[in-house]
Amino acid sequence: MGKKLVFFLLTVFLILMLIVLVKTFTFKSVQPKFKAVKTVSVSDSAVAHLQQGIQFKTVSLSDAAKTDSSVFVAFHQFLHKTYPLIHQKLQLEKVGFTLIYTWKGKNIHLKPVILMAHQDVVPVEKASLAQWKTDPFGGIIQNGKILGRGAADDKTSLFALLEATEKLLQENKQPERTVYFVFGHDEEAGGKGVKAVAALLKSRKIKADWVLDEGGEITKKEIPGLQGTPVALIGTSEKGYLSLDLKVNIEGGHSSMPKAETAVDVLVVAVQKLRAKPFPASFGGSTGDFFKYLGPEMPFTSKMAIANQWLFKPLLFKIYEKSGGGNALIRTTIAPTILQAGIKDNVIPASASATINFRLLPGTSIDAVFKHVKTAIADDRVQLIKQDAFAAEASAVTSTKSDGFKQLEKAIVENYPGTLIAPYLTVGATDSRQLAEISDCILRFVPVTDLEGMHGLNEKAGVDEYKKAIGFYYLLMKGLR
Repeated sequence: MGKKLVFFLLTVFLILMLIVLVKTFTFKSVQPKFKAVKTVSVSDSAVAHLQQGIQFKTVSLSDAAKTDSSVFVAFHQFLHKTYPLIHQKLQLEKVGFTLIYTWKGKNIHLKPVILMAHQDVVPVEKASLAQWKTDPFGGIIQNGKILGRGAADDKTSLFALLEATEKLLQENKQPERTVYFVFGHDEEAGGKGVKAVAALLKSRKIKADWVLDEGGEITKKEIPGLQGTPVALIGTSEKGYLSLDLKVNIEGGHSSMPKAETAVDVLVVAVQKLRAKPFPASFGGSTGDFFKYLGPEMPFTSKMAIANQWLFKPLLFKIYEKSGGGNALIRTTIAPTILQAGIKDNVIPASASATINFRLLPGTSIDAVFKHVKTAIADDRVQLIKQDAFAAEASAVTSTKSDGFKQLEKAIVENYPGTLIAPYLTVGATDSRQLAEISDCILRFVPVTDLEGMHGLNEKAGVDEYKKAIGFYYLLMKGLR
Protein backbone atom coordinates (compact mmCIF):
# COMPACT_ATOMS: atom_id res chain seq x y z
CA MET A 1 0.00 0.00 0.00
CA GLY A 2 2.85 2.34 0.89
CA LYS A 3 4.66 1.65 -2.38
CA LYS A 4 1.49 2.27 -4.37
CA LEU A 5 1.00 5.63 -2.68
CA VAL A 6 4.60 6.62 -3.33
CA PHE A 7 4.27 5.51 -6.97
CA PHE A 8 1.00 7.47 -7.31
CA LEU A 9 2.48 10.65 -5.82
CA LEU A 10 5.58 10.34 -7.97
CA THR A 11 3.43 9.92 -11.07
CA VAL A 12 1.37 13.00 -10.19
CA PHE A 13 4.55 14.97 -9.58
CA LEU A 14 6.05 13.92 -12.92
CA ILE A 15 2.84 14.79 -14.77
CA LEU A 16 2.76 18.19 -13.09
CA MET A 17 6.40 18.79 -13.98
CA LEU A 18 5.74 17.78 -17.58
CA ILE A 19 2.81 20.18 -17.85
CA VAL A 20 4.86 22.99 -16.27
CA LEU A 21 7.80 22.43 -18.60
CA VAL A 22 5.65 22.15 -21.73
CA LYS A 23 3.85 25.40 -20.89
CA THR A 24 7.17 27.11 -20.13
CA PHE A 25 8.90 26.06 -23.35
CA THR A 26 5.85 26.90 -25.48
CA PHE A 27 5.58 30.37 -23.88
CA LYS A 28 6.96 32.20 -26.92
CA SER A 29 7.99 35.81 -27.41
CA VAL A 30 5.44 38.22 -28.89
CA GLN A 31 7.87 41.13 -29.14
CA PRO A 32 7.59 43.05 -32.44
CA LYS A 33 10.38 42.74 -35.00
CA PHE A 34 11.34 46.03 -36.61
CA LYS A 35 14.70 47.31 -37.78
CA ALA A 36 16.26 50.35 -36.13
CA VAL A 37 16.27 53.45 -38.30
CA LYS A 38 18.79 56.23 -38.62
CA THR A 39 18.75 58.55 -35.61
CA VAL A 40 16.68 61.65 -36.32
CA SER A 41 18.86 64.76 -36.36
CA VAL A 42 17.84 67.32 -33.71
CA SER A 43 19.37 70.78 -33.33
CA ASP A 44 20.58 72.21 -30.03
CA SER A 45 17.97 74.96 -30.38
CA ALA A 46 15.35 72.34 -29.47
CA VAL A 47 17.04 71.92 -26.08
CA ALA A 48 17.10 75.69 -25.55
CA HIS A 49 13.37 75.84 -26.32
CA LEU A 50 12.59 73.30 -23.57
CA GLN A 51 14.82 75.19 -21.16
CA GLN A 52 12.96 78.41 -21.91
CA GLY A 53 9.61 76.65 -21.65
CA ILE A 54 10.40 75.43 -18.14
CA GLN A 55 11.03 79.03 -17.10
CA PHE A 56 7.32 79.81 -17.49
CA LYS A 57 5.67 79.04 -14.14
CA THR A 58 2.57 77.43 -15.63
CA VAL A 59 1.33 76.22 -12.26
CA SER A 60 -2.29 75.06 -12.08
CA LEU A 61 -4.20 75.11 -8.81
CA SER A 62 -7.37 73.36 -7.68
CA ASP A 63 -8.89 76.81 -7.19
CA ALA A 64 -8.73 78.03 -10.80
CA ALA A 65 -9.29 81.63 -9.68
CA LYS A 66 -5.88 81.52 -7.97
CA THR A 67 -4.03 80.31 -11.08
CA ASP A 68 -1.90 83.03 -12.68
CA SER A 69 -3.49 83.25 -16.13
CA SER A 70 -0.97 85.85 -17.33
CA VAL A 71 1.74 83.17 -17.30
CA PHE A 72 -0.27 81.00 -19.69
CA VAL A 73 -0.84 83.99 -21.99
CA ALA A 74 2.91 84.65 -22.06
CA PHE A 75 3.64 80.95 -22.59
CA HIS A 76 1.32 80.84 -25.60
CA GLN A 77 3.03 83.90 -27.07
CA PHE A 78 6.37 82.13 -26.63
CA LEU A 79 5.08 79.05 -28.49
CA HIS A 80 3.78 81.24 -31.31
CA LYS A 81 7.17 82.90 -31.70
CA THR A 82 9.20 79.70 -31.33
CA TYR A 83 7.24 77.53 -33.77
CA PRO A 84 6.33 79.76 -36.73
CA LEU A 85 5.43 77.01 -39.22
CA ILE A 86 3.06 75.32 -36.79
CA HIS A 87 1.25 78.60 -36.28
CA GLN A 88 1.17 79.31 -40.02
CA LYS A 89 0.03 75.91 -41.29
CA LEU A 90 -1.98 74.38 -38.45
CA GLN A 91 -5.31 75.60 -37.15
CA LEU A 92 -5.19 76.76 -33.53
CA GLU A 93 -8.20 76.87 -31.22
CA LYS A 94 -8.27 77.72 -27.55
CA VAL A 95 -10.67 76.34 -24.98
CA GLY A 96 -9.85 78.49 -22.01
CA PHE A 97 -6.07 78.09 -21.86
CA THR A 98 -6.13 74.58 -23.32
CA LEU A 99 -4.74 74.49 -26.86
CA ILE A 100 -6.02 72.47 -29.84
CA TYR A 101 -3.89 72.38 -32.99
CA THR A 102 -5.35 70.69 -36.07
CA TRP A 103 -2.99 69.36 -38.75
CA LYS A 104 -5.04 68.29 -41.75
CA GLY A 105 -4.11 64.91 -43.19
CA LYS A 106 -3.93 63.84 -46.84
CA ASN A 107 -6.84 61.42 -46.51
CA ILE A 108 -9.87 63.11 -44.96
CA HIS A 109 -11.73 59.78 -44.91
CA LEU A 110 -9.43 58.34 -42.26
CA LYS A 111 -10.21 58.88 -38.59
CA PRO A 112 -7.86 61.39 -36.93
CA VAL A 113 -5.42 60.68 -34.14
CA ILE A 114 -5.01 62.81 -31.02
CA LEU A 115 -1.59 63.47 -29.49
CA MET A 116 -1.60 64.97 -26.02
CA ALA A 117 0.59 66.63 -23.41
CA HIS A 118 -0.13 69.19 -20.72
CA GLN A 119 1.24 72.67 -20.21
CA ASP A 120 0.69 72.94 -16.48
CA VAL A 121 2.92 71.83 -13.63
CA VAL A 122 2.48 71.29 -9.92
CA PRO A 123 3.68 73.98 -7.48
CA VAL A 124 7.07 73.92 -5.78
CA GLU A 125 6.74 74.07 -2.00
CA LYS A 126 8.61 77.01 -0.50
CA ALA A 127 9.90 74.77 2.28
CA SER A 128 11.65 72.58 -0.32
CA LEU A 129 13.48 75.33 -2.22
CA ALA A 130 16.71 74.88 -0.26
CA GLN A 131 16.78 71.21 -1.30
CA TRP A 132 16.72 71.99 -5.01
CA LYS A 133 20.14 71.97 -6.69
CA THR A 134 19.11 74.94 -8.82
CA ASP A 135 16.19 77.29 -9.48
CA PRO A 136 13.18 74.96 -9.96
CA PHE A 137 12.02 77.17 -12.82
CA GLY A 138 15.47 77.86 -14.24
CA GLY A 139 15.70 75.13 -16.86
CA ILE A 140 19.42 74.83 -16.12
CA ILE A 141 21.47 71.95 -17.56
CA GLN A 142 23.62 70.01 -15.08
CA ASN A 143 25.44 66.76 -15.87
CA GLY A 144 23.54 66.31 -19.10
CA LYS A 145 20.14 66.80 -17.43
CA ILE A 146 17.66 69.64 -17.80
CA LEU A 147 16.44 70.54 -14.30
CA GLY A 148 13.17 72.22 -13.48
CA ARG A 149 9.51 71.75 -12.68
CA GLY A 150 7.85 70.20 -15.72
CA ALA A 151 11.03 68.63 -17.13
CA ALA A 152 9.61 65.16 -16.41
CA ASP A 153 5.92 66.05 -16.18
CA ASP A 154 5.05 67.01 -18.88
CA LYS A 155 6.86 69.72 -20.83
CA THR A 156 9.38 67.31 -22.32
CA SER A 157 6.51 65.58 -24.18
CA LEU A 158 4.90 68.88 -25.14
CA PHE A 159 8.06 70.40 -26.60
CA ALA A 160 9.15 67.13 -28.23
CA LEU A 161 5.82 67.01 -30.06
CA LEU A 162 6.16 70.62 -31.18
CA GLU A 163 9.78 70.19 -32.29
CA ALA A 164 8.94 67.05 -34.27
CA THR A 165 5.99 68.75 -35.95
CA GLU A 166 7.98 71.87 -36.85
CA LYS A 167 10.71 69.65 -38.34
CA LEU A 168 8.20 67.71 -40.46
CA LEU A 169 6.71 70.99 -41.69
CA GLN A 170 10.20 72.23 -42.60
CA GLU A 171 10.52 69.10 -44.74
CA ASN A 172 7.10 69.80 -46.34
CA LYS A 173 5.68 66.60 -44.86
CA GLN A 174 1.97 66.04 -44.28
CA PRO A 175 0.51 63.16 -42.27
CA GLU A 176 -1.67 60.59 -43.98
CA ARG A 177 -4.46 61.22 -41.48
CA THR A 178 -5.45 64.36 -39.55
CA VAL A 179 -3.65 64.93 -36.26
CA TYR A 180 -5.11 66.86 -33.33
CA PHE A 181 -2.68 68.12 -30.72
CA VAL A 182 -4.40 68.73 -27.39
CA PHE A 183 -2.38 70.50 -24.72
CA GLY A 184 -4.31 70.79 -21.47
CA HIS A 185 -3.75 73.65 -19.03
CA ASP A 186 -5.04 72.08 -15.81
CA GLU A 187 -4.23 68.36 -15.86
CA GLU A 188 -2.73 68.64 -12.39
CA ALA A 189 -5.92 70.24 -11.09
CA GLY A 190 -8.61 67.97 -12.47
CA GLY A 191 -8.47 68.31 -16.24
CA LYS A 192 -11.47 70.55 -16.86
CA GLY A 193 -9.74 71.98 -19.94
CA VAL A 194 -9.55 68.65 -21.78
CA LYS A 195 -13.02 67.76 -20.55
CA ALA A 196 -14.27 70.86 -22.39
CA VAL A 197 -12.27 69.82 -25.47
CA ALA A 198 -13.94 66.40 -25.36
CA ALA A 199 -17.36 68.08 -25.32
CA LEU A 200 -16.33 70.23 -28.28
CA LEU A 201 -15.09 67.26 -30.32
CA LYS A 202 -18.22 65.30 -29.46
CA SER A 203 -20.41 68.19 -30.64
CA ARG A 204 -18.55 68.03 -33.97
CA LYS A 205 -19.10 64.25 -34.14
CA ILE A 206 -15.36 63.62 -34.24
CA LYS A 207 -14.21 60.10 -33.44
CA ALA A 208 -10.48 59.44 -33.19
CA ASP A 209 -8.78 56.27 -34.35
CA TRP A 210 -6.50 56.44 -31.31
CA VAL A 211 -5.22 58.80 -28.63
CA LEU A 212 -1.75 59.09 -27.11
CA ASP A 213 -1.16 60.81 -23.77
CA GLU A 214 1.42 60.64 -20.97
CA GLY A 215 1.63 57.47 -18.90
CA GLY A 216 4.24 54.73 -18.98
CA GLU A 217 7.92 55.35 -19.73
CA ILE A 218 11.00 53.45 -20.81
CA THR A 219 12.52 51.86 -17.73
CA LYS A 220 15.68 49.92 -17.04
CA LYS A 221 15.05 49.65 -13.30
CA GLU A 222 11.47 48.73 -12.45
CA ILE A 223 10.90 45.25 -13.89
CA PRO A 224 12.13 42.39 -11.64
CA GLY A 225 14.31 40.03 -13.65
CA LEU A 226 14.86 42.54 -16.44
CA GLN A 227 16.91 45.21 -14.67
CA GLY A 228 19.26 46.80 -17.17
CA THR A 229 17.04 45.91 -20.13
CA PRO A 230 15.03 48.87 -21.52
CA VAL A 231 11.29 48.19 -21.36
CA ALA A 232 8.73 50.56 -22.87
CA LEU A 233 5.62 50.57 -20.67
CA ILE A 234 2.61 51.48 -22.80
CA GLY A 235 -0.45 52.27 -20.71
CA THR A 236 -3.40 50.43 -22.25
CA SER A 237 -5.72 51.22 -19.37
CA GLU A 238 -5.96 53.62 -16.46
CA LYS A 239 -7.14 53.12 -12.92
CA GLY A 240 -10.25 54.90 -11.72
CA TYR A 241 -10.27 57.50 -8.97
CA LEU A 242 -12.46 57.93 -5.91
CA SER A 243 -12.19 59.63 -2.55
CA LEU A 244 -14.64 58.84 0.25
CA ASP A 245 -15.03 60.79 3.48
CA LEU A 246 -15.74 58.68 6.56
CA LYS A 247 -17.45 60.82 9.17
CA VAL A 248 -18.44 60.01 12.75
CA ASN A 249 -20.52 62.24 15.06
CA ILE A 250 -20.68 61.31 18.77
CA GLU A 251 -21.20 63.67 21.67
CA GLY A 252 -17.86 64.98 22.92
CA GLY A 253 -16.95 66.52 26.26
CA HIS A 254 -14.11 67.27 28.64
CA SER A 255 -10.99 65.10 28.31
CA SER A 256 -10.97 64.53 32.08
CA MET A 257 -14.15 62.46 31.80
CA PRO A 258 -13.85 60.42 28.56
CA LYS A 259 -16.69 58.08 27.62
CA ALA A 260 -16.10 54.45 26.76
CA GLU A 261 -16.17 55.25 23.05
CA THR A 262 -15.54 58.52 21.24
CA ALA A 263 -15.88 59.69 17.65
CA VAL A 264 -12.13 59.20 17.22
CA ASP A 265 -12.31 55.62 18.54
CA VAL A 266 -15.08 54.69 16.13
CA LEU A 267 -13.27 56.30 13.19
CA VAL A 268 -9.96 54.61 13.94
CA VAL A 269 -11.63 51.20 14.17
CA ALA A 270 -13.45 51.86 10.87
CA VAL A 271 -10.20 52.69 9.07
CA GLN A 272 -8.52 49.61 10.56
CA LYS A 273 -11.40 47.37 9.43
CA LEU A 274 -11.19 48.78 5.92
CA ARG A 275 -7.42 48.34 5.70
CA ALA A 276 -7.81 44.76 6.96
CA LYS A 277 -10.08 43.90 4.03
CA PRO A 278 -8.21 44.71 0.81
CA PHE A 279 -9.79 44.29 -2.59
CA PRO A 280 -9.06 40.98 -4.34
CA ALA A 281 -5.98 40.75 -6.55
CA SER A 282 -6.21 40.09 -10.29
CA PHE A 283 -3.84 39.56 -13.21
CA GLY A 284 -6.47 40.51 -15.79
CA GLY A 285 -6.59 43.30 -18.36
CA SER A 286 -3.40 45.28 -18.97
CA THR A 287 -1.48 43.37 -16.30
CA GLY A 288 -2.32 40.09 -18.02
CA ASP A 289 -1.03 41.56 -21.29
CA PHE A 290 2.06 42.79 -19.43
CA PHE A 291 2.89 39.18 -18.48
CA LYS A 292 2.15 37.97 -21.99
CA TYR A 293 4.67 40.40 -23.47
CA LEU A 294 7.42 40.23 -20.83
CA GLY A 295 7.07 36.72 -19.40
CA PRO A 296 8.88 35.01 -22.29
CA GLU A 297 11.77 37.50 -21.98
CA MET A 298 12.42 36.82 -18.28
CA PRO A 299 14.87 34.42 -16.62
CA PHE A 300 13.75 30.78 -16.63
CA THR A 301 12.22 30.57 -13.14
CA SER A 302 10.20 33.77 -13.62
CA LYS A 303 9.14 32.68 -17.08
CA MET A 304 8.05 29.33 -15.67
CA ALA A 305 5.94 30.92 -12.92
CA ILE A 306 4.22 33.33 -15.35
CA ALA A 307 3.60 30.61 -17.93
CA ASN A 308 1.98 28.46 -15.24
CA GLN A 309 -0.23 30.87 -13.34
CA TRP A 310 -2.71 28.04 -12.78
CA LEU A 311 -0.12 26.74 -10.30
CA PHE A 312 1.97 29.74 -9.25
CA LYS A 313 -0.55 32.59 -9.16
CA PRO A 314 -0.70 32.76 -5.31
CA LEU A 315 3.09 33.03 -5.22
CA LEU A 316 3.08 35.75 -7.88
CA PHE A 317 0.43 37.69 -5.93
CA LYS A 318 2.62 37.56 -2.80
CA ILE A 319 5.61 38.87 -4.76
CA TYR A 320 3.68 41.78 -6.22
CA GLU A 321 2.01 42.62 -2.92
CA LYS A 322 5.39 43.25 -1.28
CA SER A 323 5.84 46.65 -2.97
CA GLY A 324 3.45 49.57 -3.26
CA GLY A 325 4.00 49.79 -7.00
CA GLY A 326 3.48 46.08 -7.56
CA ASN A 327 0.38 45.97 -5.37
CA ALA A 328 -1.11 48.90 -7.31
CA LEU A 329 -0.93 46.86 -10.53
CA ILE A 330 -3.04 43.96 -9.23
CA ARG A 331 -5.85 45.44 -7.13
CA THR A 332 -7.94 48.45 -6.23
CA THR A 333 -5.89 50.24 -3.59
CA ILE A 334 -7.01 51.82 -0.31
CA ALA A 335 -5.09 54.81 1.07
CA PRO A 336 -6.15 56.92 4.08
CA THR A 337 -4.88 60.40 3.20
CA ILE A 338 -6.52 62.95 5.54
CA LEU A 339 -7.53 62.60 9.20
CA GLN A 340 -9.34 65.40 11.03
CA ALA A 341 -10.57 65.67 14.62
CA GLY A 342 -10.30 67.97 17.58
CA ILE A 343 -9.70 71.66 18.24
CA LYS A 344 -8.01 71.60 21.65
CA ASP A 345 -5.98 69.12 23.69
CA ASN A 346 -8.46 68.96 26.61
CA VAL A 347 -11.63 68.67 24.52
CA ILE A 348 -12.93 65.35 23.23
CA PRO A 349 -14.10 66.06 19.67
CA ALA A 350 -17.73 65.47 18.80
CA SER A 351 -16.79 64.81 15.20
CA ALA A 352 -13.98 62.93 13.46
CA SER A 353 -13.44 62.33 9.77
CA ALA A 354 -11.04 60.53 7.43
CA THR A 355 -10.58 60.83 3.69
CA ILE A 356 -9.80 57.55 1.96
CA ASN A 357 -8.47 57.57 -1.61
CA PHE A 358 -9.13 54.60 -3.88
CA ARG A 359 -7.52 53.83 -7.23
CA LEU A 360 -9.88 51.49 -9.03
CA LEU A 361 -8.68 48.50 -11.00
CA PRO A 362 -10.43 48.21 -14.41
CA GLY A 363 -13.48 46.05 -13.80
CA THR A 364 -14.16 47.55 -10.37
CA SER A 365 -16.85 50.25 -10.36
CA ILE A 366 -17.33 53.18 -8.00
CA ASP A 367 -20.56 51.55 -6.76
CA ALA A 368 -18.65 48.34 -6.01
CA VAL A 369 -16.09 50.29 -3.97
CA PHE A 370 -18.86 51.98 -1.99
CA LYS A 371 -20.45 48.61 -1.20
CA HIS A 372 -17.09 47.11 -0.26
CA VAL A 373 -16.40 49.92 2.21
CA LYS A 374 -19.84 49.70 3.77
CA THR A 375 -19.55 45.93 4.21
CA ALA A 376 -15.99 46.10 5.58
CA ILE A 377 -16.78 48.77 8.18
CA ALA A 378 -20.23 47.41 9.11
CA ASP A 379 -21.01 50.32 11.42
CA ASP A 380 -23.96 52.63 10.74
CA ARG A 381 -22.39 55.34 12.88
CA VAL A 382 -19.83 55.89 10.13
CA GLN A 383 -21.22 58.06 7.36
CA LEU A 384 -19.83 57.53 3.85
CA ILE A 385 -19.67 60.69 1.72
CA LYS A 386 -18.45 60.52 -1.87
CA GLN A 387 -16.29 63.37 -3.18
CA ASP A 388 -17.63 63.86 -6.71
CA ALA A 389 -15.22 66.53 -7.99
CA PHE A 390 -12.53 64.14 -9.26
CA ALA A 391 -14.35 60.80 -9.18
CA ALA A 392 -13.79 58.73 -12.32
CA GLU A 393 -14.47 55.14 -13.28
CA ALA A 394 -11.55 53.00 -14.42
CA SER A 395 -10.96 53.08 -18.16
CA ALA A 396 -11.60 50.36 -20.68
CA VAL A 397 -8.60 48.25 -21.74
CA THR A 398 -7.15 49.07 -25.16
CA SER A 399 -6.38 46.02 -27.30
CA THR A 400 -2.75 45.27 -28.11
CA LYS A 401 -4.02 44.31 -31.57
CA SER A 402 -5.31 47.84 -32.22
CA ASP A 403 -3.76 49.92 -34.98
CA GLY A 404 -2.70 52.57 -32.50
CA PHE A 405 -0.79 50.10 -30.33
CA LYS A 406 0.92 48.58 -33.36
CA GLN A 407 2.01 51.97 -34.70
CA LEU A 408 3.28 53.00 -31.30
CA GLU A 409 5.38 49.86 -30.77
CA LYS A 410 6.82 50.23 -34.29
CA ALA A 411 8.00 53.79 -33.61
CA ILE A 412 9.45 52.71 -30.25
CA VAL A 413 11.45 49.77 -31.61
CA GLU A 414 12.69 51.80 -34.59
CA ASN A 415 13.84 54.69 -32.38
CA TYR A 416 14.98 52.68 -29.36
CA PRO A 417 16.56 49.46 -30.68
CA GLY A 418 16.77 46.67 -28.14
CA THR A 419 13.80 47.98 -26.18
CA LEU A 420 11.11 45.52 -25.11
CA ILE A 421 7.42 46.42 -25.37
CA ALA A 422 5.03 45.92 -22.47
CA PRO A 423 1.34 46.84 -22.12
CA TYR A 424 0.85 48.41 -18.73
CA LEU A 425 -1.79 49.57 -16.25
CA THR A 426 -1.39 53.33 -15.64
CA VAL A 427 -2.00 53.84 -11.93
CA GLY A 428 -2.18 57.66 -12.02
CA ALA A 429 -4.87 59.81 -13.61
CA THR A 430 -4.25 61.48 -17.00
CA ASP A 431 -6.14 63.94 -19.18
CA SER A 432 -6.82 61.14 -21.67
CA ARG A 433 -9.59 59.77 -19.42
CA GLN A 434 -11.71 62.70 -20.58
CA LEU A 435 -11.64 61.38 -24.17
CA ALA A 436 -13.23 57.98 -23.54
CA GLU A 437 -16.23 58.93 -25.70
CA ILE A 438 -13.98 60.20 -28.50
CA SER A 439 -11.94 57.02 -28.98
CA ASP A 440 -11.98 53.42 -27.76
CA CYS A 441 -8.21 53.19 -28.28
CA ILE A 442 -6.37 55.28 -25.69
CA LEU A 443 -2.65 54.80 -25.09
CA ARG A 444 -0.41 56.33 -22.44
CA PHE A 445 3.34 56.59 -23.00
CA VAL A 446 6.16 59.11 -22.53
CA PRO A 447 9.27 58.43 -24.66
CA VAL A 448 11.76 59.12 -21.86
CA THR A 449 13.88 56.69 -19.83
CA ASP A 450 13.41 56.49 -16.05
CA LEU A 451 11.81 59.83 -15.27
CA GLU A 452 13.28 61.54 -12.22
CA GLY A 453 11.78 63.84 -9.60
CA MET A 454 8.24 63.99 -10.94
CA HIS A 455 6.23 66.22 -8.55
CA GLY A 456 9.25 66.15 -6.25
CA LEU A 457 12.73 67.57 -5.77
CA ASN A 458 15.16 68.23 -8.63
CA GLU A 459 12.81 67.14 -11.38
CA LYS A 460 14.87 66.47 -14.49
CA ALA A 461 15.03 65.03 -18.00
CA GLY A 462 18.17 64.01 -19.91
CA VAL A 463 19.23 66.19 -22.84
CA ASP A 464 19.90 63.13 -25.00
CA GLU A 465 16.62 61.54 -23.85
CA TYR A 466 14.75 64.67 -24.90
CA LYS A 467 16.35 64.58 -28.35
CA LYS A 468 15.41 60.92 -28.68
CA ALA A 469 11.82 61.79 -27.71
CA ILE A 470 11.70 64.27 -30.59
CA GLY A 471 12.89 61.51 -32.90
CA PHE A 472 10.20 59.17 -31.58
CA TYR A 473 7.35 61.60 -32.28
CA TYR A 474 8.88 62.43 -35.68
CA LEU A 475 8.85 58.75 -36.70
CA LEU A 476 5.40 58.19 -35.22
CA MET A 477 3.80 61.03 -37.17
CA LYS A 478 5.78 60.35 -40.33
CA GLY A 479 4.66 56.72 -40.23
CA LEU A 480 0.94 57.38 -39.68
CA ARG A 481 -1.13 55.33 -42.06
